Amino acid sequence: MKPTRVEISYKTIIFTVLFLIALSLLWLIRDIILLFFVCFLLMLSLNPTINRLEKFKIPRTVSIFIIYAIVIAFFSFALAGIIPILVNQTSDLVRDLPSSLQNVQILGLSAVDLSSQFKILETIPADIAKTIVSIFSNIFSGFIILVITFYLLHERRNVDKYSLKFLGAKGQLTVRSVFEQLEARLGHWVNAELLLMTIIGILSYIGYLFLGLPYALPLALIAGLLEIVPNIGPIITTFIAALVGLTVSPFIALMTILWGIVVHQSENNFITPKIMKETVGLNPIITILSIATGAKLAGIGGALLAVPIYLAVETVVKVLSTRK
Repeated sequence: MKPTRVEISYKTIIFTVLFLIALSLLWLIRDIILLFFVCFLLMLSLNPTINRLEKFKIPRTVSIFIIYAIVIAFFSFALAGIIPILVNQTSDLVRDLPSSLQNVQILGLSAVDLSSQFKILETIPADIAKTIVSIFSNIFSGFIILVITFYLLHERRNVDKYSLKFLGAKGQLTVRSVFEQLEARLGHWVNAELLLMTIIGILSYIGYLFLGLPYALPLALIAGLLEIVPNIGPIITTFIAALVGLTVSPFIALMTILWGIVVHQSENNFITPKIMKETVGLNPIITILSIATGAKLAGIGGALLAVPIYLAVETVVKVLSTRK
């Protein structure tokens, strides 16, 4: 049998080398790309509101500053009231949990023995509180994000002009369609996530208060924050709350778990389908796979950005495929 010869042209070799170099450069600047993507996401989310304000004859620059002022004021007042309580209660929780568990017995086993296998979980509330404080105390990073988003919002109205100049009339229509659909889908996703986080946080807080669970506020905030990670977040929240419930009684811990199941099932069967599926139109299986892939590739940040990245890619592919 005559051996098969595979010939590789020099053009293929050059293309492969250039492609690998490009991938390496992208990996080196991945943090910058992530920063711009976050700003781009904020731009897409805020632009519809800016456009509505412009219809009332408010200049675009003034409209942007109005939105910035409202957002900053809201978070400032919220954090000013919540963070001191959160830090104090979380510190008490971390300090009191080990000693409170000493007298708790579950099926003949000491809760301390059980909890010693999960020492890392004792620091989760404190770590989350410290993360929140550090994020909002990092003024410089927040300022950079606001500045980049400001310029992106300003340049958003020039996208048609740039696309016409470089891509022609047909390309302009394609770019316009891409941006309009991206703004719609990503904007809906952001709004849906914020609404879901708020609803789950409130439901958790009501249940924890009714059960007489200590540290209800930080636990409810954790529940709201972890809601952004579907399925995994509620499980972690329920486990942490159950540990706190053990400091009161095994019955309270059991009721806390039951309440977590009720909230989680209500979220899966009623709240999320109503909010996410109708507003974003994303299949739950795709959501889970996207988050798992993002977490595997880039940790927590990848998990958080997996869904918007998928929505962006899907939207661009759909628009380009229909324009052929």
